[in-house]
Amino acid sequence: MKKILLLIVFIIRFSGCVFPQETPYKTIAYSFINLDADTLHFFVNSQIDFNNICKKFNQIIVKGNSQLRILHIGDSHIQADFFSGRIRENLQTFALGIKGSRGFIFPYNVAATNNPDNYKVKYTGKWHACRNVQSVNGCSLGIAGISVTTADSNASIQIILNNRNYPHQDFNRIKIYHNSGDSVYLVKLMEKEIINGNYNSLGYTSFVTDSHFDTLNLFFEKADSLQTNFALYGIELDNDDPGVIYSAVGVNGAEVSSFLKCNLLESQLKILNPEWIIVSLGTNDAYGNSFDENVFESNYNQLIKKIKSTLPNSFVLLTTPADSYRKKRFPNPNMIVAKRLIYEIANHNSCAVWDLHEVMGAYKSIKKWQNAGLAANDKVHFSKSGYSLQGDLFFNAFLKAYDNFIDKNNKR
Repeated sequence: MKKILLLIVFIIRFSGCVFPQETPYKTIAYSFINLDADTLHFFVNSQIDFNNICKKFNQIIVKGNSQLRILHIGDSHIQADFFSGRIRENLQTFALGIKGSRGFIFPYNVAATNNPDNYKVKYTGKWHACRNVQSVNGCSLGIAGISVTTADSNASIQIILNNRNYPHQDFNRIKIYHNSGDSVYLVKLMEKEIINGNYNSLGYTSFVTDSHFDTLNLFFEKADSLQTNFALYGIELDNDDPGVIYSAVGVNGAEVSSFLKCNLLESQLKILNPEWIIVSLGTNDAYGNSFDENVFESNYNQLIKKIKSTLPNSFVLLTTPADSYRKKRFPNPNMIVAKRLIYEIANHNSCAVWDLHEVMGAYKSIKKWQNAGLAANDKVHFSKSGYSLQGDLFFNAFLKAYDNFIDKNNKR
């Protein structure tokens, strides 16, 4: 921590940045948390990949002339964006001037499922949802693992960033990820002052506006008789500001195999181009009595290989699934097996690991979290404060590794 504090002093002195607290580490007040385990574990070359993340983070803080793009993929623990949202908030408020933009989002309400509370969604028209946890029936899916399709040319979608009790964010660069071809409706913005709009055959339409907005209004136009539908895969809200851009996508009930169904995953990863990918999967794979270790390991290896082959220079970090119970009453030892396999997968694929299962107290610890008001009654999910605590623990683990990076570089 001393090295980070010295860096803060240096930045305050020479760049005028002001930090909101004396120490950047988050205070953890629960005795059942295993603070000694709250660290990042590096395998093979993942330490080198992480060092590149630290260099970019330093460049943003000290020089203010770069962006760090992060993508967090997961299940229901990520769809609600409490855990990932807390990490985003911690990273973007570490210093002034590094909040970046909101990044990739999906309008979950249009698919009749729960939406993160840091942006609101309103829509009109009839939409059909496709999720990677179901039979895809020929529909295409990308990074989000979910899509919505309409044949209603009068449909519309409005996104409103919720800047109350959250770092204020706006955007002037927009990418709408969608299906391509002659049958696709045109997508339009209702915002004024559009500098340019460009349809890309790779599967997105991009817009640049002269002003910055915190509200996006989309509508769709049938400009030709051949046009019959519009399938939305996600929305990227960006700007030119330096900082951390933390995108998070999750699907309730998702397993590792769910994201293997996403036929547009690699092509959309190339477009989004994150430098740091966090994967938080395994809870649903290991929940039941029929958990197959070999299938889980094989699927996870396939997913990581897809990510690594698409973004070979990225830093990939895996989180272990939290401790949980089956049917509210029975401790689930499968999570211990899933944890062991994730370590092996990380070692095989040169990834890092953050061991949530061990940090939270390991086997049967979910009961202590529930007693403290941090976990839900189902003993699988967590309360908002529980997810916030996880976000703080993850952030502390990141800072420890970042602190070590600073220390080693100061000795050179």
